[in-house]
Amino acid sequence: MVELKANQPRWRQVHAIIAERIRSGEYKAGERIPSLLDLVDEFGIANATGQKVMRALRADGLIRTEPGMGSFVTTPEERQEAAPTDETE
Repeated sequence: MVELKANQPRWRQVHAIIAERIRSGEYKAGERIPSLLDLVDEFGIANATGQKVMRALRADGLIRTEPGMGSFVTTPEERQEAAPTDETE
């Protein structure tokens, strides 16, 4: 089990770890990431905390979730499409 710091929100720590695994290529584009239950087991977090981590990863455009299949690392193209555009020009 990964040790988390007591002085920081647990969901932020887990989010940072998973985001780094995605950015470093440990979890590759198109690859399924660990399930919510796997995150709960690996990090010793509550189910609700794991859900918050998954929501934040989706909001950041790092993962997409396919109902009934799991969550997958987005491709650079998917991240580009999801990025907000500046339409003030």
